[in-house]
Amino acid sequence: MMPLTARLAAAAALLALASACTATRLTTQSQLPPPLLDKLPARVGVHYSKEFREYVHKETRGQVDYEVTLGPAHVTNLDWLLTAMFAELVPVDDPARVGELSPPLTMVLEPRFEEYSFLTPRDVAGEAFIVTIRYLLTVYDGDGARVDAFTYTGYGREKARTLASKEPLAIATQRAMRDAGAKVAVELPDQDAVRLLLRGRPAPGGASPDPQAPAEAAPEPAAPPPPQPAPQDPPA
Repeated sequence: MMPLTARLAAAAALLALASACTATRLTTQSQLPPPLLDKLPARVGVHYSKEFREYVHKETRGQVDYEVTLGPAHVTNLDWLLTAMFAELVPVDDPARVGELSPPLTMVLEPRFEEYSFLTPRDVAGEAFIVTIRYLLTVYDGDGARVDAFTYTGYGREKARTLASKEPLAIATQRAMRDAGAKVAVELPDQDAVRLLLRGRPAPGGASPDPQAPAEAAPEPAAPPPPQPAPQDPPA
């Protein structure tokens, strides 16, 4: 049998190993406040890539493994937000093929995660988690041509008592999502390219004219003036 001191040492080693890395896994929940938006009269498509739908942020900080599932809640939130913003929201599988849809779309939006980062209470010498989420929102016209892209950043903060606490990090993340969503609702319709598309006009960088379309006829040149008779010499 192992001596008592050896068993104690082994138990201490196992406890130290088990406590060396604590797993913090959380799934971000969607938060849907009552919509206070006037719908814009537009039929808008949205494309969520597989990467966006299933996005999970993973990192190790201070011997704590963080795994934050972001994709599903963002799809729910954006569907709600865009449905509140526009008269009709249409799921799109491929932005490049939307020109085949009938009735046509005014534009297509494609979100992508650019950054998810957070500060722990230890990082800021305080008692709060601070979350930053940055998104890239690409805009396509009704023919599937990329016309512009805009970046939106949301910030969230929540107090916490322990470094591995799940709930404060989740709340800070949800607040960052709401902050970014509010900016999309307010700022997106005022972007120049989006305003042109909403008015039914082509946006800069959009699809080029159809090469098969007949060219506009050039104006015919004006007819030259009739020749004037040559002057004659007076009679002698």
